[in-house]
Amino acid sequence: MHHLGFKIKISGLVQGVGFRPFVYELALKLQLLGEVKNDGFGVEILLYCSHKKCLEFIEQLKGNPPPLARIDKIELLECDLKAYNDFCITPSKQSLRTTPMLSDFALCKECKNEFYDPNNKRFHYPFITCTHCGPRFSIIKNLPYDRVNTTMDKFKMCDFCEKEYKNPSNRRFHAQPISCFECKISVHLKNRQGEILFTDENAFIECAKLLKQGNILAIKGMGGFHLMCDAFNEKALEELRIRKNRPKKPFALMCKDIKDVKELAFLNNEEERLISGSLAPIVILKAKKNFALIAPDIDKLGIMLAYTPLHLLIFEYFKGILVATSANLSGESIIKDEDNLRSKLGKVFDYYLDYDREIFNSSDDSIAQLIGNQAMFLRTSRGLNPYYIETNLKSDQTYLALGSELKNQFVIFYQNKILISPYIGDLKSVDVYERFSKLLDFFKKSYDLKFDAVLCDKHPHFLYAKDFKQTFKIQHHYAHFCAAYFEYQEKFIKDEKALGFVWDGTGYGDDGSIWGGEVFVANLKEYERIAHFDDFKLINADIKNIYNLALSVIWHYNLEDLAQDFLAKIPKVKLENLKKIYANSTLKTSSLGRIIDAFGAMVFDLDQSSYEAQIGLMCESFYQKDLNFSYRLYVENGKINFKELILGALRDEKNKAITGMLNGLADFIINYSQNYDFKILLSGGVFQNKTLLEILKAKKLDFFVPLKYPCNDSSIALGQMIHFLNKN
Repeated sequence: MHHLGFKIKISGLVQGVGFRPFVYELALKLQLLGEVKNDGFGVEILLYCSHKKCLEFIEQLKGNPPPLARIDKIELLECDLKAYNDFCITPSKQSLRTTPMLSDFALCKECKNEFYDPNNKRFHYPFITCTHCGPRFSIIKNLPYDRVNTTMDKFKMCDFCEKEYKNPSNRRFHAQPISCFECKISVHLKNRQGEILFTDENAFIECAKLLKQGNILAIKGMGGFHLMCDAFNEKALEELRIRKNRPKKPFALMCKDIKDVKELAFLNNEEERLISGSLAPIVILKAKKNFALIAPDIDKLGIMLAYTPLHLLIFEYFKGILVATSANLSGESIIKDEDNLRSKLGKVFDYYLDYDREIFNSSDDSIAQLIGNQAMFLRTSRGLNPYYIETNLKSDQTYLALGSELKNQFVIFYQNKILISPYIGDLKSVDVYERFSKLLDFFKKSYDLKFDAVLCDKHPHFLYAKDFKQTFKIQHHYAHFCAAYFEYQEKFIKDEKALGFVWDGTGYGDDGSIWGGEVFVANLKEYERIAHFDDFKLINADIKNIYNLALSVIWHYNLEDLAQDFLAKIPKVKLENLKKIYANSTLKTSSLGRIIDAFGAMVFDLDQSSYEAQIGLMCESFYQKDLNFSYRLYVENGKINFKELILGALRDEKNKAITGMLNGLADFIINYSQNYDFKILLSGGVFQNKTLLEILKAKKLDFFVPLKYPCNDSSIALGQMIHFLNKN
């Protein structure tokens, strides 16, 4: 048999996920000689074997990689090699600048089996983990990802753990967070003053009792604290809403297992796969009945499975379902340490469950829903981000895209890679801005970065752009378009134009007004705004006051006579004052998000929206599939006239009005796009509306909508970066 030398270079997520031991085991199985090591962007394998054996090795490698690995590219080169007499894992020769940092992952099946096995040394150990699961990003302080560079550095490994850690045939080979009862991380139940009441198993037993009694507990998870209470204790739920000042926004739920999820919500096979996979996001599901205190006025629930052994241990003693909402002040970041927890939320929780290992980088739960049979991510954090994408660009430049003010994530381009940060939040809050700065500094230090250019939104008042000198401004909705186009790039011929419907709440327009209901013809280099929703005046900048939005659109279309009943609800003097403000207003918007809010104010008789997308979610629960009825939207001089929507809101009963509105938006997209021979892209927060997308699918429209990168403002930074890289 003729032996040759082969170099196999694999890029993707192949470091810190047990990839080298996997290669080692596979090489032993196929009786191959050579070595494997981490390098630069991935893993390098040197094989001394026949061509046939090498191809067989690559096939098996692709067929069954470790659970957390992601192979993006495999390069095969013939080369001269020394003759090997075994196969070994060699120490890494890599530049720290190119090492990806992995996210945190849910407990894997093997660890879960051991957790429940009374004969296993780690039975009921709340921090059981291996290279296929557990914390990564939340504990890393520096690169390389070695135990000394994580918050595990103060825990000395016992002999048992060390033996597994050093054995390449063990799935705990180089699992940095490894520990067991001998070298354990301790858990403590504490009162509001921070005094330890119970430790380890007793802490869990007592924690379950307190939850059953209706107490609110702050419980330290993987990337921060959750506020938790018994989901079916009405008093606890009412108390949590009052203390957290959260009147209507739905609470996420945590269930022990799929059986519990199925009691609450409808679940198809794809949804089951998503909720129980290694990402374990919060999945938005259709509720089986009305859960008025958990998700007021809507027919959906956000549910996640217990994704850490610590949560599973709580469920060993607590029988039921838990509310699990981020421990934070409204609009602020998730809290990751006990000092902050006690100073900020000391009046919100009754007790808290803490553990000895520090969370270095906080992260939020990721959120997804199913569209057709594909997962659409609405928030990308735990389990997904930081996310690295290799590009074919050959550039020695480093760029930063700051993204948007709301739902912020930033994007860095360095060493021909795009790095997308985890979800950060709304930068209007000082606390979130601090989180943004800390995280940005962390990546800058880790990868030794200096930015050659900084990209930002066009909004003149985005304060976070002022800290950077050379900024390039990119229009908000065009950034939405570019992120969506990038996700489906392989479907387009180079520089091919697409018809983009970019509909959301707010974005600074090229003309200084507020855009949000845009139709573009564009590619990654340039865009043309060919139509937009008829722009109307805003009474003031307070968009939560949706009654004012309703008044604006009524006056915009001169519908006062038809709106008598609606207007009669507002005191006369107040109405006259608002009309004066309206007459003098210069602030205009084409935002479909605001139009939907105005529509909702009339249909639901609501004067305030309590959280973003509230009206959209409420509309989904009143939509009637079998009602073939639609309001007509049409374009006049490039403006989409939506008068019929407002007439319908004033005139028709709730179900008919809502069905007519959603069908009307879908019909508009279908009819308008028939004038153009372009592929259709949909983006912006409005397209998180599952019902609207399902109507379009049912009407057989061919369209692309972001699934992997959120269609909301979280992907603005990605769009900014993609345009900048393509325009240059």
